[in-house]
Amino acid sequence: MDILKFIMAFLISFHVFSQANIDFGFADPEIPELSQYEYYRGIWKSTLEMRQDDGTFKKLDVVATIKAKFLEDHRTFQTQFTTPNGFFSIDIRTYNIESNKWQALFLNAKSQRWHEFTSSLVDGKMTTIVIGGYSGKEDFDIKVIDSIISDIKYLKNVYYSYDNMKTWELIYKIEVNKQ
Repeated sequence: MDILKFIMAFLISFHVFSQANIDFGFADPEIPELSQYEYYRGIWKSTLEMRQDDGTFKKLDVVATIKAKFLEDHRTFQTQFTTPNGFFSIDIRTYNIESNKWQALFLNAKSQRWHEFTSSLVDGKMTTIVIGGYSGKEDFDIKVIDSIISDIKYLKNVYYSYDNMKTWELIYKIEVNKQ
């Protein structure tokens, strides 16, 4: 009977592990830089704090769900961002081996916003630069820095620059926790 329990536990754990790779994909090992987004794979919940006029941060009531995975080619990474009030955006990205940067395409069809941006590792942290905001038409640029805390938590700091990226102002603090 104990051997039967062991076999059942093994099969269940094997199925769960293999299901995780199927659901969230994996990076092609032929391009080592693709693994830079391994930390982001999975389903996440994020909470947001927004900077107030007096410089303090206020927690907002919105909780977003982020689903992130490598697609079947194992070179394309997709992120889907949703909120309970119906917000939806998606981006796809891949590592450009010529420029040594991630190139991404952002889409929010409801708001008719689409834009291209880049990411790269800076001082060991994934750093994203979005010129002209996510619409590409804003009067500010965005810098997002991901700080990995653990396998199940990371922080995103979102900065705005109104002077062509000479100075940056922290606008949002986002805590992201794996589900």
